[in-house]
Amino acid sequence: MEITTQDYNALVDTEAKVDVILGHADITVKDFLDFTEGDILALNKVAGGGGDIFVNERVVGIGDIIVIEEKLAIRVQDSMSPEKVVNFFFDEKTV
Repeated sequence: MEITTQDYNALVDTEAKVDVILGHADITVKDFLDFTEGDILALNKVAGGGGDIFVNERVVGIGDIIVIEEKLAIRVQDSMSPEKVVNFFFDEKTV
């Protein structure tokens, strides 16, 4: 797909939702309802494994979870190429 400069400029000014997923776990609803304050839910990732970075619900990279001024942040370690990200947005008709 040929992307024009005008299309590209419209895309880069578009806001996108970014989520960072630390991991997941499969549990029953009963187990979830039995949780109380202080309980621990083990995730599928190893400690220090980083978080998956999603843009508009599609994984585009991975990064290390860090703390900056008492807030969580992510340091990008690996990401999808800019060309693939741009094509993804146009394929999904985001713009």
